Amino acid sequence: MKLILPDLVSSCPFKQSVHPDYERARDESSAWTQRFGAFIGPKAVVFDIYNFELLMALTYPDAGYEELRACCDFNNLMFVYDIYSDQLGGEDVRELGDSLLKALSGDFSVDSVLTDMAKETRLVAKASPNCQKRFLARCMDFVAAVAKEAGLREDNHVLPINSYMTLRRGNCGVQPYFAILEYIHGLDLPEEVFENPVFTRLYWLGVELVALTNDLYSFSVERAKGLDGNNFISVAMGEKGMSMQEATDFLGKEIMLRVNQFSESWKEMPSFGEAVDKEVQIYISGLAKWHIGNVVWSLETPRYFGVERQEVKKTLVVDVKEPGDKFDSDLYENHLQRKRS
Repeated sequence: MKLILPDLVSSCPFKQSVHPDYERARDESSAWTQRFGAFIGPKAVVFDIYNFELLMALTYPDAGYEELRACCDFNNLMFVYDIYSDQLGGEDVRELGDSLLKALSGDFSVDSVLTDMAKETRLVAKASPNCQKRFLARCMDFVAAVAKEAGLREDNHVLPINSYMTLRRGNCGVQPYFAILEYIHGLDLPEEVFENPVFTRLYWLGVELVALTNDLYSFSVERAKGLDGNNFISVAMGEKGMSMQEATDFLGKEIMLRVNQFSESWKEMPSFGEAVDKEVQIYISGLAKWHIGNVVWSLETPRYFGVERQEVKKTLVVDVKEPGDKFDSDLYENHLQRKRS
């Protein structure tokens, strides 16, 4: 079945850019990640092909090099966790999440790949106390939401839209990365900013933009792997009786609605004084960069469209996979063929 995707790049008002030192950070962080042996054989090759480092270079394009590299390492750690958790049930995911949280908090007592990787992740230790507090709190919310998602997957239960969106804000995983914005730019925003209703609206719009964009691009591969119950397209199809294309069109409109709401709310941001206002604008700009950076990466990485990535990027037409269809193995075979040639 063919699915036509909305054009989120040309319709986005936010400027896209990539970090000038991306290739160096990519090479170093990729080598660092491979040392831990989280995956072996074809799975290790495919993980590297996904190019998670590019996501960081697109979403933090103006970070210092040390900060970019730290973010690349952390991002690889989080995607290792994400891939591990997709293969587990609710209780096992809770245990895995608990071990990750312990390691990120400086407790390395659990013997695991995640612990070893977190031990060398420099990100948290170099952040301000307030940033560290917010970062760890967001990580806690994330692992709790992922465990709930795993339980729903075990029960083959698809949530209604409102309940799904509540869960998706947590399990999309972007909130720790928003906390990282303070670390990258040396910000220390006061609590009154985070409690402001306009700022809060912008924050959650930013979260939902990342979550819904991920759902749009990941639907086909999640369908192949049996993970599509945690996807807005499946939820809309079930609740509203929509076809797959109708649900995709609906999702595209929901994304653009939030882009427009974000742009309008940005104009309404009140003042907290000159010094704080400057930091607020840097933070909000970072949320916008996360949206466009995530959109661009989703069309560049083979994670969502495999060997058909270039064609999908060009035409925005996806040949939707059926449950059980090969995906990563085709990507690996294509990699081997390219190496032979």
